Amino acid sequence: MKKIYLIAIFAFGLFSCGKQTENVIEVKDVMLEAEGPYFEGPNTFQSVIKGTLKNNNINPEQVEGVILTSATITLPDSIEEGAIQDLSLQLVSNNSDMMKVGFINPLPSNQKEITLTVASEQDGLNKIFSNDDFILLLDANLKKDMDATFNFKANLTFKILTK
Repeated sequence: MKKIYLIAIFAFGLFSCGKQTENVIEVKDVMLEAEGPYFEGPNTFQSVIKGTLKNNNINPEQVEGVILTSATITLPDSIEEGAIQDLSLQLVSNNSDMMKVGFINPLPSNQKEITLTVASEQDGLNKIFSNDDFILLLDANLKKDMDATFNFKANLTFKILTK
């Protein structure tokens, strides 16, 4: 009987020490929008991202960490070469502070698809993802005023660590 009791305790301890699971979530073809005209300097384009965790069957209460691993921005076809100086990507939700997660400065020439440098510190992403919705903001620093309306497209990859 004592042996069965010890085996049961060992088995319970083994299974209760949960191992962290890593999930990869891709958020593709997000349209970042703003109405023109735009002015020289930073102009903000935005999109609401809905139900990222729920759509991937992840319980927000089990999330231990969120990391943006890659971010690419596709420039609008209608924007002329050299019109944008730099890009900055931020996330925010109702119960969190805004967090800068990616950037590029200067913008490389002759490219329509731009890979951003991902921020090294992303400690606040758990709080942003704890909401059903969050807002993706792209600041495009324009070199001159522009009358046309255009949109950017973003593709993001997140690593979600769950218990």
